[in-house]
Amino acid sequence: MRVPLSWLSEYVTLHHTPEELADVLTVGGLKVEAIHRPSTGTRGVVVAEVHSMRPVPGSDRLTLVEAFDGQRSWEIVCGASNFAVGDRVPAALPGATLPGGEGAPPVQIGVKRLRGVTSNGMLASARELGVGEDHREIWVLDPNAPVGADLTEWLGLDDAVLELEVNPDRGYALSIIGVARDVAALTGADLRLPSDEFGPLPEAPSDDDLVPVVIADASRCHRFTATEIRGVRLGRSPSWLQRRLASAGMRPLSNVVDATNYAMLETGHPTHAYDRALVAGPLLEVRDARPGEVMVTLDGVARRLDPDDLIIADAEGPVGLAGVMGAERTEVHVGTTDLILEVASFDAASVLRTARRHKLFTEASTRFEKVVPDQTVAYGAARCTALLRDLSGGTPIGRRDAYPAPRPRPSIGLRPERARRILGTDLDDARQAELLTSIACAVTTAEGGLAVTPPAYRPDLRIEEDLYEEIARLHGYGEIPQTVPSTGLVGGRPPAHRGRLAVRGALAGAGWTEVLTFPFIADDDLAALGLEAHDPRLRTIPLVNPLSKEESVLRTSLLPGLFRVVRHNVNRQNADLSLFEVGHVFVPPTADEPGAGGDPEGVPLPAEPLLLGLIACGAFEAQRWDQPARAADLADLLGAVDTARVAVGLPGLQPVPTTERPYHPGRAARLLLGGADVGVVGELHPKVVAAFELPERTLAGELRLDRMVAPGVLLPTGTPPSPLPSLRFDVAVLVDQSVPAARVEAAVREAAGERLTSITLFDVFQGEQVGEGRKNLAYRLRLDDPERQLTDADAHEVIEAIAAAVVERTGGTLRR
Repeated sequence: MRVPLSWLSEYVTLHHTPEELADVLTVGGLKVEAIHRPSTGTRGVVVAEVHSMRPVPGSDRLTLVEAFDGQRSWEIVCGASNFAVGDRVPAALPGATLPGGEGAPPVQIGVKRLRGVTSNGMLASARELGVGEDHREIWVLDPNAPVGADLTEWLGLDDAVLELEVNPDRGYALSIIGVARDVAALTGADLRLPSDEFGPLPEAPSDDDLVPVVIADASRCHRFTATEIRGVRLGRSPSWLQRRLASAGMRPLSNVVDATNYAMLETGHPTHAYDRALVAGPLLEVRDARPGEVMVTLDGVARRLDPDDLIIADAEGPVGLAGVMGAERTEVHVGTTDLILEVASFDAASVLRTARRHKLFTEASTRFEKVVPDQTVAYGAARCTALLRDLSGGTPIGRRDAYPAPRPRPSIGLRPERARRILGTDLDDARQAELLTSIACAVTTAEGGLAVTPPAYRPDLRIEEDLYEEIARLHGYGEIPQTVPSTGLVGGRPPAHRGRLAVRGALAGAGWTEVLTFPFIADDDLAALGLEAHDPRLRTIPLVNPLSKEESVLRTSLLPGLFRVVRHNVNRQNADLSLFEVGHVFVPPTADEPGAGGDPEGVPLPAEPLLLGLIACGAFEAQRWDQPARAADLADLLGAVDTARVAVGLPGLQPVPTTERPYHPGRAARLLLGGADVGVVGELHPKVVAAFELPERTLAGELRLDRMVAPGVLLPTGTPPSPLPSLRFDVAVLVDQSVPAARVEAAVREAAGERLTSITLFDVFQGEQVGEGRKNLAYRLRLDDPERQLTDADAHEVIEAIAAAVVERTGGTLRR
């Protein structure tokens, strides 16, 4: 947004230099990117009247112009032909200077000979004067421009222009009046706003004389006004208006188009004028585009419309892309006499999608994307109507105002004491109310504090915290004392946060690489996982305004993001990977997974459990340099899980075989911690591997890290070693191949009793010696008793107990 200070000063008294004002606005939340002085260096340029014109001998393009500056006539050679005798034009006479452009020195004007003719200076274009981009034609001034007047003084060309970077939540700053409001609030200067009315509209002969307006979907078009103005005459705009538009970055075209652009820059309300004679029906309907509809926009491009595009249509078809650009078919032209002026409020997300879809970003779409409030549409229409009346001589006849669902601004409760605590200031209630009143908020006393009704031009003020931000910036961030914030916690980070850091550090130290993926996925990603219909991960939360179909819902699983990382690396010849991610997923709240309350409108917020995602493929690094690398397997994933467990001091996790998707049946395990489910790890199902284009035998898993780290990092409990020698012996258990080793170990551990201090599975054998469908599991046990020396009799007693337990719990036998 470019803000000429001469324009801004019409609405607010400026007591600062441009540089000082830039600092005030930047600190106040409107960042000033640059200060431009496009006309700096214009000196000695006067208003001259053309008395005669004749061709330069030997040239078919050059003209010798006699220009009168109020005291004498000057002969000047000119290559343009867009002016006539009697016009008043800017003449840069010998000794004058013109701007040299950004960073360049001024250009000195002198006497030159062209084709044997002496030229005393030059006639200047808008671009040569630094007030526009048109350099092909001479700038023709107003008929009443004072001949002989210094152009710089007459038009105020020594004007600074502030270039603002406007954040998405501050759409009001895309208008001169919006910036003026902030300047007044930040500096205490007087604010002078133009009237919101231009006088009563004459009564139309009958209501039927006005073009009907129909809104098909009030959720996408909140309000639509159509003002009819008759008897307009197209022509050039006054020089002051042309110069002001050019300084703001817009090219002057005609008085009608310039009036609509001027009103938009002034009020922030995009406007559009239709030639009434070209509107079929006549009718204006705001509706969704129909399949196959095509519209030629004002830039001359034929655009095939999408059913999601919101359009304005007449009886024959589209006449405008809502909030983006009008159609060439109803464009205002030289013969136009009657206008329909559109000023509306469209849904911000709808306009943004249309602009992106057609790659058509305009001044109008930029404003609608940042929300144009429907409450102030009538004000924008009134201002533009007044300008059209004054500049084109048209007569306003009447206005249609389609406003299906007016939305009054609700008040926001403000707790001044909480504001003081949050901001770290001692601002009393009256001062807080004064600051909010300076931006046109209505503030009244209410139970528990203040009731604040934001002004219509600030749709971004929705919750109490927004008011805190306004209080802070209006009071001045530099005025807030520096204090060390207190979290109310003693000893640094919360326990769960320390546990999370411990797990990440342990996995990284074990050779796993941490990645960070986007929290958005596609519904198709979850479908490709082959999940059961009742799987809660299929209950996704869609984004209101997704950037693409591939990122249209909040993730309910970390796996799709990890799959993309693996595929990206494999496609670049990096196929040996062991990766992990710690991140939140988003699921609809349930009794087991409650959300974090509701948003300002009472909509329940999703639950956000914290997960640990793991994925491995290719060759796993060997433990020693002289050993070959091996393919990653399930033991590596279980090892990573154990590394995470040890990092936070948890007891052992119990693996239970599972056949659930997206894992390979028989090659996955669900992990339990004290009977509570904490996740699944395993080899991915071949169909999932194919769907995501992953390497064969890729392994992955997800754990509920929030449940694992909730207690923080637990310190291990030390056990004093026995002063007496340990009793060590081996047992071999013969069971069916279908019996999990975990069940066998649990039986052996329980039977060995409290004196068991160590149990290790050191051998698994399958072969003819043990029989088909059978396997032999060999365990090494160690028993300790600090009270007495254990003997062979103790070992025999334990072995007999183990033999009985194995038969009872596994159906196997103990090999003697």
